[in-house]
Amino acid sequence: MKKVILLVTFMPVMAFGQIKENFESGTITNWIQSSEGHWKAESAESISGDFSLHHIYDDSQSGSDCIGLPLTNLHPDEGTIRWSFLLRHGCDPSSSNYWTVYLMSDTDPVSFIRGINPCGFAIGVNLTGYDDTLRLWKIKSGQTFIIATCTVNWQDDIGIANVAKIVVDRSINGIWNISVYDSFNKLSGTALGADNELFGTEWLLVNYRYTSTRDKLLWFDDLDIEGVYHEDNKPPEILSYRFSGMNSIEITLDEAADEKIMQPDNFSVNNENNKAINVRKKTALIYQLEFENEFNNKSINNLNISQLCDRSGNCASNINLQFTPVWAETGDVIISEIMADPLPVVSLPGKEYLEIYNRTKFTYDLKNWKLSVLGQSASIPSAELKPEEYIILCSFADTSLYMNYGKVTGLKSFPALTDEERMIYLTDSLGNLIHGVEYSSGWYGNKLKEEGGWSLEIIDTGFPFYSTGNWEASSSGKGGTPGSVNSSSRSNPDGFFHGIENVFTEDSVTVNAIFSETLPDITDYHNGILIGGNRIVTIFSSDPLLRRFTLEPAEPLVRGKIYSINIPLNVTDFANNSITRSTFKFGIPENAAKKDIVFNELLFNPYPDDPDFVEIFNCSEKIIDASRLYLASVNDATGDTSEIKQISEEHRCIIPGSFYTVTTDREKIIKRYSSSDQENIFNVASIPSMSDDIGHLLLLNREMQLIDEVYYNDRMHYSLLVNNEGVSLEKIRPEINSGESMNWHSASESSGFGTPGVVNSVFCPGITTSDQVVFSSGRISPDNNGIDDVLVIDFNLNGIGNIISITIFDETGSYVRKIAENFFAGDEASLIWDGTANDGSLVNTGIYIVLIELYNDKGKIKTWKKVCTVIR
Repeated sequence: MKKVILLVTFMPVMAFGQIKENFESGTITNWIQSSEGHWKAESAESISGDFSLHHIYDDSQSGSDCIGLPLTNLHPDEGTIRWSFLLRHGCDPSSSNYWTVYLMSDTDPVSFIRGINPCGFAIGVNLTGYDDTLRLWKIKSGQTFIIATCTVNWQDDIGIANVAKIVVDRSINGIWNISVYDSFNKLSGTALGADNELFGTEWLLVNYRYTSTRDKLLWFDDLDIEGVYHEDNKPPEILSYRFSGMNSIEITLDEAADEKIMQPDNFSVNNENNKAINVRKKTALIYQLEFENEFNNKSINNLNISQLCDRSGNCASNINLQFTPVWAETGDVIISEIMADPLPVVSLPGKEYLEIYNRTKFTYDLKNWKLSVLGQSASIPSAELKPEEYIILCSFADTSLYMNYGKVTGLKSFPALTDEERMIYLTDSLGNLIHGVEYSSGWYGNKLKEEGGWSLEIIDTGFPFYSTGNWEASSSGKGGTPGSVNSSSRSNPDGFFHGIENVFTEDSVTVNAIFSETLPDITDYHNGILIGGNRIVTIFSSDPLLRRFTLEPAEPLVRGKIYSINIPLNVTDFANNSITRSTFKFGIPENAAKKDIVFNELLFNPYPDDPDFVEIFNCSEKIIDASRLYLASVNDATGDTSEIKQISEEHRCIIPGSFYTVTTDREKIIKRYSSSDQENIFNVASIPSMSDDIGHLLLLNREMQLIDEVYYNDRMHYSLLVNNEGVSLEKIRPEINSGESMNWHSASESSGFGTPGVVNSVFCPGITTSDQVVFSSGRISPDNNGIDDVLVIDFNLNGIGNIISITIFDETGSYVRKIAENFFAGDEASLIWDGTANDGSLVNTGIYIVLIELYNDKGKIKTWKKVCTVIR
């Protein structure tokens, strides 16, 4: 049993005393075992007197057993402590067979075996390593630190049959002194160390780890602990605290707390509404407090503790602890430079790198942050990023190459970059987006630099999510500026937020919305987002760069119905620009059938360095998925068909009555044609090759069924154009036959010679009366200004077997031109006269007679003579 020897002297606040335990009572009443019945005070092979503490458990497997003695009222911070004990280990020590005596531990034996990491000081053999040397360790939250290494090798100097006496002294200022004596009380070795840190002193522990054949081989006796003892009459104090998460804090106490007090309701942060939801005991003195809501980042927070008590009933009330948590938020640390193609070398090392920059006044530890590129992720080792500091990230093997340029951190598996379009993003240890870009070779703005050796640099770090307009090739003579201010650095504010770029449905209850740039947390606007006038049920991000979001509508969508999504107007980008496009039409798509989607405008002879474009129009009542449509060209001379080209890699809704234009360089088309609508113009990787003079295009669906086709040639242009370069061909009306050359006309000069994405400049409305023959106008002015440039003759006939011939005469009755001869019209048709004669020349100003002859399948003949005035 435990015996407290008489006090040597008395003082007002302290007393020197002693704990002695020689087990001569034959009991271990005051000792606590990790598993009952594994230890015993017995006389067999006793190492001192009649009884010794002995490990007696016969384990069929490898195991670990612990036994402990409570150290009541011991105060190492107030005087010298001496521990003395005898020990025999009946087998040669190894990494699997060893003993450890924890002189001071804040963890009890049961918790110790269950895996609670102790804090304290321990002496033993092979706690770390396997060289059989006696050492003193500090153990702190699962980590071990060597304090002193003794000259004693246990296997060689003590052995399995002998008893050793170990004496450890600790001074009040943390000087540790170890002495080891053999069975004849002869000094075998010493050690000296220093560490003045203290933890809880609640327990002395004996831990024995063994293999299945080495159990029952540890004896312990004559424990003597001399030091300062006095009754505890002080409540626990918080020695330290550590911010451990956006809503959690870790506190360290100076003594064990009453577990009844350490409950969630006892803790709150800032106000009573933010109560703790979990209190986790990490060690006997360390607790992690998790709260319902996030703390106030980068500002003072108040931890309120209603009551804090120790096991002796000493309590403190209404404790307030102020702390300032700091974590990186989206945009705090940014990717500021990208060397995606370092070859051929300009001056820098020929290896890829990224540069990151801390835009804030706070310091961040990058430990366990991740850099991700196209599915590849690499963890960043612990690195301190100070305010307004740059760090170069590169492959670990290339670290030495960049050390002369600035602070460098090497990644073991640095993700591969390319000079093509690629997404790069940086996330913190919790997976939250810090920054990211989806760069492309077009950002260089310089064909020569695009070929390699030059980095891309952000222009204005104040606008990290202003992507396309805020990056350019480095102007440094080295090819880049790793680790320092970018050569491109200048003011370049972001003044525009486009907003919604696409909305598409996966099914009746899943809607995907894509925005033009990274957004702050749009989920804050959950209640203000409407689909078809109804609120949504859920919203979450489905994109690493926080541009794509998945929404669930309150009611399932209905096929055939056009819906609108409405985003609140107070949604902004990171530059606080208000959203411009806040509504978008979409619906559940259906399969396209023949003539549902038709060709409507073609640019096949663009200006040099400009791309071609193809515009299609949805003249059906269906919502069509653009990703299920394909283009192909046909070589009519050989009959060969080109490789088919998908008109959209991602799902997009083509709404009834809407235009859809595809090209390989959207920005050039928008800049070239001022009458265009950029909302209806889309980039594609490639479109079928289009000859400058003649061609044949097919529009196909996913099942490779023909939807529409067009034959074009440069003779279809307005005959008086001096040059048709850069001039598009437009249909007079979308729904009329794409295959008839007369249904096409050059875009007007007043429109800029092209109208991609909008109503054609030569558009002429259809029939609005019940008359069988209708002229679009009584006059035409064929000057290509977009106003009455052509005469459209619409037919609204009975039956389907109608054959039409149309001849133009001048007012003297002289023949001018045959527009149609035995043209099979069906029940509806539209034919066009552009004011030219048979030889392609433009007719003079005057009155012209239009003779129309109709033959139907019943043999009936009908004739119309109408007049049209040509004004030049």
